[in-house]
Amino acid sequence: MKAAVISVGSELVSGELTDTNAAWLSRELAGIGIPTLRHFCVGDDEEVLAETLTRAARAVELVVVTGGIGPTPDDITRRAAARAAGVELALDRGALAHIEELFASWGREMSENNRVQAFFPEGSEVIENPRGTAAGFRMPLARAQVIVMPGVPAEMKLMWAANVRPRLAQSVSGAVVTGSVDCFGRGESDITRELVDLMAPGRNPAVGDTAEDAIIRVRIRAAARNPAEGRRMVEADKAEIRRRLGDIVFGEDGQTLQGAVVEALTASGKTLAVAESCTGGLIAAAVTDVPGASACFLEGITAYSNEAKVRLLGVAPQLIERHGAVSEEVAAAMAEGVRARAGADFALSSTGIAGPSGGTPEKPVGTVYVAAASAETTVTRGLRLRGDRATVRDRSVKHALNLLRLGPLARK
Repeated sequence: MKAAVISVGSELVSGELTDTNAAWLSRELAGIGIPTLRHFCVGDDEEVLAETLTRAARAVELVVVTGGIGPTPDDITRRAAARAAGVELALDRGALAHIEELFASWGREMSENNRVQAFFPEGSEVIENPRGTAAGFRMPLARAQVIVMPGVPAEMKLMWAANVRPRLAQSVSGAVVTGSVDCFGRGESDITRELVDLMAPGRNPAVGDTAEDAIIRVRIRAAARNPAEGRRMVEADKAEIRRRLGDIVFGEDGQTLQGAVVEALTASGKTLAVAESCTGGLIAAAVTDVPGASACFLEGITAYSNEAKVRLLGVAPQLIERHGAVSEEVAAAMAEGVRARAGADFALSSTGIAGPSGGTPEKPVGTVYVAAASAETTVTRGLRLRGDRATVRDRSVKHALNLLRLGPLARK
């Protein structure tokens, strides 16, 4: 069985809202052994949606639709489904009674507009909505089973778990198991070159990669007779990918770089402090975004001005005069200063020119120095980063965390 997912709503097509339902459903479908071949995003246009439903139902065996089953005139999914199937809409009295009971329980009078939510294409089967008035429905179309659910994510996920997923799982033989290996420090083309044979078309497991904000995620997808076999296939590929890529791999299955650092610090019973200039607290924010970071994170200081670097971190004024605030020497002094003052095992620092102004021919915008310090050693790295201010700051955070991960923390 193959699937297509259709998300309905002009607010999705226009970009006012992000379609998160399609990605979530694709992962859920894969988990029960149904690969998704196509995503469609359709505005509130009955004719276009009917055409899309027909096209999808001719290509795959399962079409999952979210959105467009509310009580307003622009909720066109039920009409489009009936149009695609060549049938009329019919009142389901059980669904109508459910809507009336909901309004009574809320102490509100039901609007006549809500009555439309009890109409479904003839021959369809109503899917109860445990949370709201928008019941879903199942119907046959061409070679496919069409399942329609609400667009509100909370309602859709509840309906899926209670009334859709269990039934689909019973009809599927085999399993699809997925995993990923997460990397930082080399480009996508370099990683692809190392894994080219694993990425061969038609291979099972299928291996591909995704690049987002300098993190390369190598995705693995195994089709197997059962979940246990699929997990073995995925784990074998993970081990091979780790062997080939070495220390640029920092985690698996959606691990974050800061999560990997917090995990390593916590496991070793070590602590961290940070001193930031150009990143303005973003390193501390990234670390403390990780649940449980309080076990290892002590403090963060944003010393933006030169005076603050001297007063808060103990950076020698002559060091700034001689080398400039944006320098390897000052980055090292910042990390060493915050580590000593906080009494931490490790420290990180950043100083640089994030832009869009402030650069010079010797130190253009994107010049950043990061440092990682322990009691035994301090390591620094000079960076020449490209992109806008937000990109330079984001990459600086990642390089600082990675410097700690591969430097002092690796020698703990």
